[in-house]
Amino acid sequence: MRLRWLEFKFRLRKAVLLGLVPAALLSLLYIAGPGMASTGCGTGIQGVPSDTLVIKVGYFGGPYYTKKVYTLSDFDQLSQVKQAYTFIDSMPSVCMDAATGVRLTDLLADAGIDVNSVQKFYFYATDIRKGWYQCLDKSYLLDTPRYYYPNLPAGWDYEKGSSTLEAVYGAIRVDPIIAYKDNWQRYGEVPDFSVYDTSTRFRLLFGQKEPDECTAPQSAKWVHSIDVMLGGMPPAGVTLDQNAVNLKVGSTVRLTATVAPYEATDKSVTWSSSDPGVATVDHNGLVTVVGPGAATIAVSTVVGNLTATCIVNGPRETGPGQSSEPFGAGPQKNGEVDNPFGLPVSEDNRQHLAKKEITAAVSTAAPAASEQSGSQPWRVYEMSSDAVPLQQQKRQNTLDIFAAVLLGVLLLGGSGKRYMEHIREVVR
Repeated sequence: MRLRWLEFKFRLRKAVLLGLVPAALLSLLYIAGPGMASTGCGTGIQGVPSDTLVIKVGYFGGPYYTKKVYTLSDFDQLSQVKQAYTFIDSMPSVCMDAATGVRLTDLLADAGIDVNSVQKFYFYATDIRKGWYQCLDKSYLLDTPRYYYPNLPAGWDYEKGSSTLEAVYGAIRVDPIIAYKDNWQRYGEVPDFSVYDTSTRFRLLFGQKEPDECTAPQSAKWVHSIDVMLGGMPPAGVTLDQNAVNLKVGSTVRLTATVAPYEATDKSVTWSSSDPGVATVDHNGLVTVVGPGAATIAVSTVVGNLTATCIVNGPRETGPGQSSEPFGAGPQKNGEVDNPFGLPVSEDNRQHLAKKEITAAVSTAAPAASEQSGSQPWRVYEMSSDAVPLQQQKRQNTLDIFAAVLLGVLLLGGSGKRYMEHIREVVR
Protein backbone atom coordinates (compact mmCIF):
# COMPACT_ATOMS: atom_id res chain seq x y z
CA MET A 1 0.00 0.00 0.00
CA ARG A 2 2.81 2.38 0.90
CA LEU A 3 4.58 1.62 -2.37
CA ARG A 4 1.42 2.48 -4.34
CA TRP A 5 1.09 5.77 -2.46
CA LEU A 6 4.70 6.68 -3.19
CA GLU A 7 4.23 5.78 -6.85
CA PHE A 8 1.10 7.97 -7.01
CA LYS A 9 2.94 10.92 -5.44
CA PHE A 10 5.81 10.50 -7.90
CA ARG A 11 3.44 10.52 -10.89
CA LEU A 12 1.59 13.52 -9.53
CA ARG A 13 4.80 15.51 -9.11
CA LYS A 14 5.92 14.52 -12.58
CA ALA A 15 2.62 15.70 -14.09
CA VAL A 16 2.82 19.03 -12.26
CA LEU A 17 6.42 19.49 -13.39
CA LEU A 18 5.55 18.72 -16.99
CA GLY A 19 2.80 21.31 -16.82
CA LEU A 20 4.91 24.04 -15.20
CA VAL A 21 7.89 23.79 -17.55
CA PRO A 22 5.95 24.68 -20.75
CA ALA A 23 4.16 27.49 -18.91
CA ALA A 24 7.49 28.93 -17.74
CA LEU A 25 8.97 28.70 -21.23
CA LEU A 26 5.96 30.46 -22.76
CA SER A 27 6.24 33.21 -20.15
CA LEU A 28 9.92 33.74 -20.94
CA LEU A 29 9.20 33.88 -24.65
CA TYR A 30 6.49 36.47 -24.07
CA ILE A 31 8.75 38.64 -21.89
CA ALA A 32 11.78 38.42 -24.20
CA GLY A 33 9.73 39.28 -27.29
CA PRO A 34 10.09 36.35 -29.72
CA GLY A 35 10.71 36.64 -33.41
CA MET A 36 6.98 36.60 -34.10
CA ALA A 37 5.20 37.60 -30.93
CA SER A 38 1.49 37.81 -30.23
CA THR A 39 -0.13 40.13 -32.75
CA GLY A 40 -2.92 41.24 -30.47
CA CYS A 41 -5.63 40.30 -32.97
CA GLY A 42 -9.20 40.23 -31.80
CA THR A 43 -8.96 43.24 -29.50
CA GLY A 44 -12.20 44.68 -30.79
CA ILE A 45 -10.64 48.13 -31.23
CA GLN A 46 -10.94 49.75 -34.65
CA GLY A 47 -7.61 51.05 -35.89
CA VAL A 48 -7.27 54.48 -37.48
CA PRO A 49 -4.55 55.83 -39.78
CA SER A 50 -1.83 57.73 -37.99
CA ASP A 51 -0.69 61.18 -39.07
CA THR A 52 2.71 60.86 -37.40
CA LEU A 53 5.25 58.10 -36.89
CA VAL A 54 7.41 58.31 -33.76
CA ILE A 55 10.81 56.59 -33.72
CA LYS A 56 12.19 55.88 -30.24
CA VAL A 57 15.40 54.24 -29.11
CA GLY A 58 16.46 52.57 -25.88
CA TYR A 59 17.96 49.54 -24.17
CA PHE A 60 16.50 46.44 -22.58
CA GLY A 61 14.83 47.26 -19.28
CA GLY A 62 15.37 51.01 -19.65
CA PRO A 63 13.37 53.98 -20.92
CA TYR A 64 13.02 54.77 -24.61
CA TYR A 65 13.86 58.24 -25.92
CA THR A 66 12.23 59.91 -28.89
CA LYS A 67 14.63 60.10 -31.81
CA LYS A 68 12.39 61.66 -34.40
CA VAL A 69 8.74 62.32 -35.20
CA TYR A 70 7.81 61.97 -38.89
CA THR A 71 4.82 63.62 -40.52
CA LEU A 72 3.43 62.89 -43.96
CA SER A 73 5.35 65.82 -45.41
CA ASP A 74 8.53 64.42 -43.85
CA PHE A 75 7.88 61.12 -45.60
CA ASP A 76 7.57 62.95 -48.91
CA GLN A 77 11.08 64.34 -48.41
CA LEU A 78 12.61 60.86 -47.95
CA SER A 79 13.60 58.45 -50.69
CA GLN A 80 10.45 56.65 -51.88
CA VAL A 81 10.14 53.06 -53.03
CA LYS A 82 7.33 51.27 -54.88
CA GLN A 83 7.29 47.56 -54.29
CA ALA A 84 4.94 44.58 -54.62
CA TYR A 85 4.69 41.95 -51.87
CA THR A 86 3.10 38.53 -51.60
CA PHE A 87 1.68 37.03 -48.41
CA ILE A 88 -0.01 33.92 -47.12
CA ASP A 89 -2.72 34.59 -44.56
CA SER A 90 -4.18 32.31 -41.91
CA MET A 91 -6.93 30.83 -44.15
CA PRO A 92 -4.49 30.05 -45.96
CA SER A 93 -4.84 32.09 -49.14
CA VAL A 94 -2.60 34.26 -51.31
CA CYS A 95 -2.56 38.03 -50.76
CA MET A 96 -0.78 40.60 -52.89
CA ASP A 97 0.02 44.18 -52.00
CA ALA A 98 1.24 47.12 -54.06
CA ALA A 99 2.72 49.72 -51.74
CA THR A 100 4.62 53.01 -51.63
CA GLY A 101 6.75 53.90 -48.64
CA VAL A 102 10.22 54.30 -47.16
CA ARG A 103 12.73 51.54 -46.55
CA LEU A 104 13.06 50.73 -42.87
CA THR A 105 16.85 50.98 -43.09
CA ASP A 106 16.59 54.45 -44.67
CA LEU A 107 14.23 55.50 -41.89
CA LEU A 108 16.70 54.36 -39.23
CA ALA A 109 19.59 56.13 -40.96
CA ASP A 110 17.60 59.37 -41.22
CA ALA A 111 16.74 59.13 -37.51
CA GLY A 112 20.43 58.70 -36.65
CA ILE A 113 20.21 55.04 -35.53
CA ASP A 114 23.01 52.62 -36.33
CA VAL A 115 21.28 49.60 -37.86
CA ASN A 116 24.14 47.33 -36.75
CA SER A 117 23.37 48.16 -33.10
CA VAL A 118 19.68 47.24 -33.34
CA GLN A 119 18.48 44.10 -31.59
CA LYS A 120 14.67 44.27 -31.66
CA PHE A 121 11.77 46.30 -33.05
CA TYR A 122 8.54 46.96 -31.14
CA PHE A 123 5.63 48.13 -33.31
CA TYR A 124 2.74 50.04 -31.69
CA ALA A 125 -0.60 50.26 -33.51
CA THR A 126 -3.69 52.40 -32.95
CA ASP A 127 -5.90 49.31 -32.51
CA ILE A 128 -3.92 48.35 -29.38
CA ARG A 129 -4.62 50.63 -26.44
CA LYS A 130 -1.86 49.31 -24.19
CA GLY A 131 1.45 47.77 -25.13
CA TRP A 132 2.96 46.93 -28.49
CA TYR A 133 1.29 45.10 -31.37
CA GLN A 134 4.23 42.88 -32.14
CA CYS A 135 7.96 42.48 -31.55
CA LEU A 136 10.33 41.35 -34.29
CA ASP A 137 14.01 40.55 -34.00
CA LYS A 138 16.38 42.47 -36.23
CA SER A 139 17.77 39.16 -37.50
CA TYR A 140 14.25 38.08 -38.52
CA LEU A 141 13.22 41.37 -40.09
CA LEU A 142 16.39 42.78 -41.69
CA ASP A 143 19.09 40.12 -41.80
CA THR A 144 16.99 37.34 -43.37
CA PRO A 145 16.74 37.50 -47.21
CA ARG A 146 13.10 37.98 -48.23
CA TYR A 147 11.36 37.82 -51.60
CA TYR A 148 8.30 38.75 -53.60
CA TYR A 149 6.92 35.73 -55.51
CA PRO A 150 5.01 36.98 -58.58
CA ASN A 151 4.06 33.39 -59.57
CA LEU A 152 2.67 32.51 -56.15
CA PRO A 153 -1.01 33.23 -57.12
CA ALA A 154 -0.76 30.76 -60.03
CA GLY A 155 1.41 28.34 -58.06
CA TRP A 156 -0.82 27.92 -54.99
CA ASP A 157 -2.87 24.78 -54.40
CA TYR A 158 -5.93 25.83 -52.38
CA GLU A 159 -7.03 22.24 -51.80
CA LYS A 160 -3.72 21.25 -50.19
CA GLY A 161 -3.04 24.70 -48.75
CA SER A 162 0.53 24.73 -50.08
CA SER A 163 2.57 26.08 -52.98
CA THR A 164 3.64 24.24 -56.10
CA LEU A 165 7.10 24.14 -57.62
CA GLU A 166 6.21 26.94 -60.05
CA ALA A 167 5.65 29.41 -57.20
CA VAL A 168 9.36 30.14 -56.72
CA TYR A 169 9.96 31.13 -60.35
CA GLY A 170 10.90 34.77 -60.87
CA ALA A 171 11.33 35.55 -57.15
CA ILE A 172 12.47 39.15 -56.50
CA ARG A 173 14.45 40.26 -53.44
CA VAL A 174 12.59 42.98 -51.50
CA ASP A 175 13.35 45.21 -48.50
CA PRO A 176 11.10 45.87 -45.48
CA ILE A 177 9.33 49.22 -45.84
CA ILE A 178 7.01 51.46 -43.86
CA ALA A 179 4.20 52.20 -46.31
CA TYR A 180 1.90 55.20 -46.05
CA LYS A 181 -0.34 53.98 -48.91
CA ASP A 182 -0.92 50.53 -50.35
CA ASN A 183 -3.43 48.32 -52.23
CA TRP A 184 -3.93 45.01 -50.42
CA GLN A 185 -5.72 42.33 -52.44
CA ARG A 186 -6.74 38.86 -51.30
CA TYR A 187 -6.72 36.40 -54.22
CA GLY A 188 -4.97 39.07 -56.25
CA GLU A 189 -2.99 37.88 -59.27
CA VAL A 190 -0.97 41.00 -60.17
CA PRO A 191 -0.08 44.08 -58.10
CA ASP A 192 -2.19 47.15 -58.86
CA PHE A 193 -0.44 50.50 -58.31
CA SER A 194 -3.24 52.53 -59.92
CA VAL A 195 -5.38 52.58 -56.77
CA TYR A 196 -4.13 53.31 -53.27
CA ASP A 197 -5.64 53.02 -49.80
CA THR A 198 -4.38 55.34 -47.06
CA SER A 199 -6.66 54.04 -44.29
CA THR A 200 -4.00 51.52 -43.14
CA ARG A 201 -1.25 54.14 -42.71
CA PHE A 202 1.43 53.42 -41.52
CA ARG A 203 1.99 49.78 -42.50
CA LEU A 204 4.98 47.45 -42.09
CA LEU A 205 5.59 45.30 -45.18
CA PHE A 206 8.29 42.69 -45.76
CA GLY A 207 8.72 39.70 -48.04
CA GLN A 208 8.66 35.93 -47.54
CA LYS A 209 11.55 33.57 -46.92
CA GLU A 210 9.69 30.91 -48.91
CA PRO A 211 6.32 30.77 -50.71
CA ASP A 212 4.55 28.82 -47.94
CA GLU A 213 5.55 31.19 -45.12
CA CYS A 214 2.54 32.83 -43.43
CA THR A 215 3.53 36.50 -42.94
CA ALA A 216 0.23 38.33 -43.41
CA PRO A 217 -0.44 38.65 -39.63
CA GLN A 218 2.98 40.29 -39.19
CA SER A 219 2.32 43.02 -41.77
CA ALA A 220 1.28 45.40 -39.02
CA LYS A 221 -1.01 48.26 -40.04
CA TRP A 222 -2.00 51.48 -38.24
CA VAL A 223 1.52 51.75 -36.82
CA HIS A 224 2.05 55.03 -34.97
CA SER A 225 5.29 54.33 -33.08
CA ILE A 226 8.35 52.10 -33.34
CA ASP A 227 10.59 51.40 -30.36
CA VAL A 228 14.08 50.37 -31.45
CA MET A 229 15.88 48.31 -28.81
CA LEU A 230 19.66 48.50 -29.05
CA GLY A 231 22.10 45.86 -27.94
CA GLY A 232 25.11 46.55 -25.75
CA MET A 233 25.20 49.23 -23.03
CA PRO A 234 23.73 52.73 -22.67
CA PRO A 235 25.93 55.80 -22.08
CA ALA A 236 26.88 56.38 -18.43
CA GLY A 237 28.42 59.85 -18.74
CA VAL A 238 30.04 62.44 -21.00
CA THR A 239 33.05 64.71 -20.42
CA LEU A 240 34.78 67.54 -22.30
CA ASP A 241 38.51 68.00 -22.74
CA GLN A 242 38.18 71.63 -21.51
CA ASN A 243 35.90 73.09 -18.84
CA ALA A 244 36.70 76.77 -19.49
CA VAL A 245 38.32 78.74 -22.33
CA ASN A 246 39.18 82.44 -22.77
CA LEU A 247 39.31 83.62 -26.37
CA LYS A 248 39.20 86.86 -28.30
CA VAL A 249 36.29 87.71 -30.54
CA GLY A 250 36.74 85.91 -33.86
CA SER A 251 38.77 83.06 -32.37
CA THR A 252 37.80 79.38 -32.59
CA VAL A 253 38.47 76.27 -30.52
CA ARG A 254 37.39 72.67 -30.98
CA LEU A 255 36.01 70.84 -27.96
CA THR A 256 36.23 67.05 -27.78
CA ALA A 257 33.52 65.04 -26.02
CA THR A 258 34.15 61.58 -24.59
CA VAL A 259 31.19 59.29 -23.91
CA ALA A 260 31.63 56.56 -21.30
CA PRO A 261 31.77 53.65 -21.05
CA TYR A 262 33.82 52.55 -24.01
CA GLU A 263 31.30 49.74 -24.70
CA ALA A 264 28.38 52.18 -25.02
CA THR A 265 26.43 51.42 -28.19
CA ASP A 266 25.04 54.85 -29.09
CA LYS A 267 27.63 57.59 -28.47
CA SER A 268 25.91 60.29 -30.52
CA VAL A 269 25.79 63.76 -28.92
CA THR A 270 24.26 67.18 -29.57
CA TRP A 271 25.90 70.59 -29.04
CA SER A 272 24.31 73.85 -27.92
CA SER A 273 25.26 77.37 -26.79
CA SER A 274 23.57 79.34 -24.01
CA ASP A 275 24.13 82.60 -25.95
CA PRO A 276 24.74 82.31 -29.73
CA GLY A 277 25.39 86.06 -29.75
CA VAL A 278 28.56 85.43 -27.76
CA ALA A 279 29.71 81.99 -28.95
CA THR A 280 28.40 79.49 -31.48
CA VAL A 281 29.11 75.76 -31.78
CA ASP A 282 28.59 73.36 -34.70
CA HIS A 283 27.73 69.65 -34.66
CA ASN A 284 31.43 68.75 -34.46
CA GLY A 285 32.14 70.82 -31.33
CA LEU A 286 33.86 73.75 -33.11
CA VAL A 287 33.29 76.87 -30.98
CA THR A 288 33.49 80.36 -32.50
CA VAL A 289 33.50 83.52 -30.36
CA VAL A 290 31.35 86.07 -32.18
CA GLY A 291 30.82 88.77 -29.56
CA PRO A 292 31.77 90.08 -26.11
CA GLY A 293 30.45 88.48 -22.95
CA ALA A 294 30.30 84.97 -21.54
CA ALA A 295 28.50 81.84 -22.76
CA THR A 296 28.21 78.18 -21.84
CA ILE A 297 28.75 75.45 -24.41
CA ALA A 298 26.90 72.23 -23.57
CA VAL A 299 27.21 68.72 -25.04
CA SER A 300 24.50 66.14 -24.33
CA THR A 301 24.15 62.47 -25.18
CA VAL A 302 21.20 61.63 -27.38
CA VAL A 303 20.44 58.59 -25.23
CA GLY A 304 20.01 59.58 -21.59
CA ASN A 305 20.54 63.34 -22.09
CA LEU A 306 23.75 63.31 -20.03
CA THR A 307 25.45 66.73 -20.19
CA ALA A 308 28.88 68.33 -19.82
CA THR A 309 29.63 72.06 -20.13
CA CYS A 310 32.45 74.46 -20.96
CA ILE A 311 32.40 78.18 -20.04
CA VAL A 312 33.61 80.61 -22.69
CA ASN A 313 35.10 83.89 -21.42
CA GLY A 314 33.60 83.52 -17.97
CA PRO A 315 34.59 85.71 -14.97
CA ARG A 316 38.05 84.97 -13.61
CA GLU A 317 38.14 83.98 -9.96
CA THR A 318 40.56 85.69 -7.54
CA GLY A 319 43.30 83.17 -6.77
CA PRO A 320 44.77 82.52 -3.31
CA GLY A 321 47.24 85.17 -2.20
CA GLN A 322 45.81 87.79 -4.55
CA SER A 323 44.39 90.99 -3.05
CA SER A 324 41.25 92.69 -4.28
CA GLU A 325 42.23 96.02 -2.67
CA PRO A 326 42.94 98.98 -4.97
CA PHE A 327 46.44 100.39 -5.40
CA GLY A 328 47.38 103.20 -3.01
CA ALA A 329 45.37 101.74 -0.11
CA GLY A 330 48.32 101.20 2.23
CA PRO A 331 48.53 102.17 5.92
CA GLN A 332 48.56 105.82 7.02
CA LYS A 333 51.76 107.63 7.93
CA ASN A 334 51.47 110.89 9.92
CA GLY A 335 47.76 111.12 9.11
CA GLU A 336 48.32 110.59 5.40
CA VAL A 337 47.67 107.55 3.28
CA ASP A 338 50.71 105.64 2.13
CA ASN A 339 50.32 106.00 -1.63
CA PRO A 340 53.56 104.87 -3.29
CA PHE A 341 51.97 105.01 -6.76
CA GLY A 342 50.55 108.48 -6.35
CA LEU A 343 46.98 107.36 -7.15
CA PRO A 344 43.97 109.27 -5.79
CA VAL A 345 42.24 107.77 -2.80
CA SER A 346 38.48 108.12 -2.34
CA GLU A 347 36.63 108.72 0.92
CA ASP A 348 35.44 105.11 0.95
CA ASN A 349 39.03 103.94 0.80
CA ARG A 350 39.96 106.26 3.69
CA GLN A 351 37.23 104.72 5.86
CA HIS A 352 38.43 101.25 4.87
CA LEU A 353 42.00 102.15 5.88
CA ALA A 354 40.83 103.60 9.19
CA LYS A 355 39.18 100.28 10.03
CA LYS A 356 42.40 98.45 9.11
CA GLU A 357 44.40 100.75 11.43
CA ILE A 358 42.10 99.93 14.37
CA THR A 359 42.49 96.22 13.67
CA ALA A 360 46.28 96.59 13.55
CA ALA A 361 46.27 98.39 16.90
CA VAL A 362 44.28 95.60 18.53
CA SER A 363 46.68 92.97 17.18
CA THR A 364 49.80 94.84 18.41
CA ALA A 365 48.28 95.26 21.87
CA ALA A 366 48.43 91.51 22.46
CA PRO A 367 51.71 90.26 20.92
CA ALA A 368 51.90 87.16 23.09
CA ALA A 369 48.44 86.00 22.06
CA SER A 370 49.31 86.64 18.43
CA GLU A 371 52.41 84.46 18.68
CA GLN A 372 50.38 81.59 20.10
CA SER A 373 47.60 81.87 17.58
CA GLY A 374 49.77 81.90 14.50
CA SER A 375 47.94 83.32 11.49
CA GLN A 376 44.42 82.71 12.86
CA PRO A 377 42.24 85.87 13.04
CA TRP A 378 41.21 87.17 16.48
CA ARG A 379 37.65 88.13 17.36
CA VAL A 380 36.80 90.38 20.36
CA TYR A 381 33.63 89.80 22.40
CA GLU A 382 32.15 91.72 25.36
CA MET A 383 31.42 89.71 28.53
CA SER A 384 28.36 90.37 30.68
CA SER A 385 29.00 91.52 34.28
CA ASP A 386 26.87 88.71 35.75
CA ALA A 387 28.64 85.97 33.80
CA VAL A 388 29.96 83.12 35.95
CA PRO A 389 32.92 81.07 34.72
CA LEU A 390 32.17 77.41 34.15
CA GLN A 391 33.87 74.84 36.33
CA GLN A 392 36.30 72.59 34.56
CA GLN A 393 34.83 69.14 34.16
CA LYS A 394 36.93 66.17 35.02
CA ARG A 395 37.31 63.50 32.41
CA GLN A 396 35.79 60.21 33.28
CA ASN A 397 37.99 57.27 32.60
CA THR A 398 35.61 54.93 30.74
CA LEU A 399 38.34 52.29 30.54
CA ASP A 400 38.46 51.95 34.36
CA ILE A 401 34.68 51.59 34.57
CA PHE A 402 34.69 48.96 31.85
CA ALA A 403 37.42 46.98 33.61
CA ALA A 404 35.54 47.15 36.94
CA VAL A 405 32.31 45.90 35.34
CA LEU A 406 34.15 43.09 33.59
CA LEU A 407 35.87 42.04 36.82
CA GLY A 408 32.55 42.02 38.68
CA VAL A 409 30.97 39.82 36.00
CA LEU A 410 33.83 37.35 36.18
CA LEU A 411 33.67 37.19 40.01
CA LEU A 412 29.94 36.66 40.01
CA GLY A 413 30.22 34.05 37.31
CA GLY A 414 32.91 32.13 39.23
CA SER A 415 31.02 32.34 42.50
CA GLY A 416 27.85 31.15 40.87
CA LYS A 417 29.61 28.21 39.30
CA ARG A 418 31.11 27.12 42.64
CA TYR A 419 27.77 27.55 44.38
CA MET A 420 26.06 25.29 41.84
CA GLU A 421 28.73 22.63 42.28
CA HIS A 422 28.21 22.81 46.05
CA ILE A 423 24.44 22.31 45.62
CA ARG A 424 24.99 19.28 43.45
CA GLU A 425 27.29 17.70 46.03
CA VAL A 426 24.74 18.29 48.78
CA VAL A 427 21.96 16.76 46.66
CA ARG A 428 24.03 13.65 46.04
